[in-house]
Amino acid sequence: MRRHAVCGAVERIAPGVDGVLGDLWGFAGVFWGIAVRVEFGECVLDSDTRELFRGGKSVHLAPKAFRLLELLIEGRPRAFSKDEIHQKIWPNAFVSEATLASLVAEIREGIGDTGKDGRFIRTIHGFGYAFGADVRDSGALPGRPTDSAWKLIWDDHESSLHEGETILGRDHSADICIHSEKVSRRHARITIQNDKVTLEDLGSKNGTYVGDKRVQTPVSLKDGDEFRIGSATMFLHAVTDAQSTQTEIRE
Repeated sequence: MRRHAVCGAVERIAPGVDGVLGDLWGFAGVFWGIAVRVEFGECVLDSDTRELFRGGKSVHLAPKAFRLLELLIEGRPRAFSKDEIHQKIWPNAFVSEATLASLVAEIREGIGDTGKDGRFIRTIHGFGYAFGADVRDSGALPGRPTDSAWKLIWDDHESSLHEGETILGRDHSADICIHSEKVSRRHARITIQNDKVTLEDLGSKNGTYVGDKRVQTPVSLKDGDEFRIGSATMFLHAVTDAQSTQTEIRE
């Protein structure tokens, strides 16, 4: 089962507009009637940053899997028919029921809903799916520093970094999963401690590079630094609460 890192900006819409989440996905990720950041079981879903955490670790879902999870949570406990889900996830496109089943399986794997009778996602045989667990507002993401956050940006992906170690690699168990044959299963490690960022290669086949220099020993990184693991060129970006506030004011 492939997982992909997801990112995306979220536009704020005034409440009261008629429609369901899926009808308004020109503004992806907006919850109607619930908090943008919610918690269920050991998972936290943040619709604002487009992130899902389980047990404090980032879980990467394909964009449509993330949207489906949002839809089911937003509409809980209502059951959505397969036809309705198809219209909201794949508007004006034909997909098989197997594609939807695969998307649900990806979500279940990501949130640890692996039992025969799912704790979170209910299958209504012959009809569709529903989210059946309790959901709580979550004030903060697990492990996220309150004063600042570090992010990795590459291609069209963006992923947050937090205090402690983050493993980058091709393996699904990696904290940040990068789907490239040139990336080793456990390729590199980023460590954040007291707002200091360190990059270390984990004996990868194709190496980790900062500029033109191959990383042989742990190296320090700063905001704006660029590095490469396998074929993926990544940028480190520091975002502070103050910067976020200023950006909102300018907009």
